[in-house]
Amino acid sequence: MGIDTLFYLLYRLIHSFTGLITGEGPLAFWKTETFATVLWWYKLFAGIVSTILFCALVYVAYKMITLSMKVKEGEGNVLEQTKTTHALSPGEERWVRITEKLNSEREADWKLAILEADAILEDIVGTMGLPGMSMGDKLKNVERSDFLTLESAWEAHKARNRIAHDTDGVPLSHREAQRIIALYENVFREFKYL
Repeated sequence: MGIDTLFYLLYRLIHSFTGLITGEGPLAFWKTETFATVLWWYKLFAGIVSTILFCALVYVAYKMITLSMKVKEGEGNVLEQTKTTHALSPGEERWVRITEKLNSEREADWKLAILEADAILEDIVGTMGLPGMSMGDKLKNVERSDFLTLESAWEAHKARNRIAHDTDGVPLSHREAQRIIALYENVFREFKYL
């Protein structure tokens, strides 16, 4: 192959690409009637798809605006929605009140939380039909195999007695109140109260 042939092939290649611009030659298909028909259908399809996507975009923007307005008004609060969809049992309601008191800043509320938790413990032990007048008497008569968290119950009840009969005025720390409530919680979970 000579240099003349190589230049001729290069000329033909360049000439065919210029046909795209001038509308002449083998690559000038875009000037044909078939291409015009295909282009018309493509424009129609693109217009329909664009309209659908635009409507979807407007719908999503509307939903986002209404959701943000609900959140600002407090209606979108997930905690409130779960409270309305899941009604609390009486035991859960009592426990919520106890934890609210425990999360308070006041020592008096912590003590009340412990006293209320002990009242729940007394209800649970009362259903066991144990002999005894006081809670301590009943706990002494519990069979250890029937009450796996008996030690936690004893420790929590003794702490409750110290708080209820506090004559020394010893302050109760928040950490200690949390520890005592955790003991009660262990017992309540064993008996499926929580």
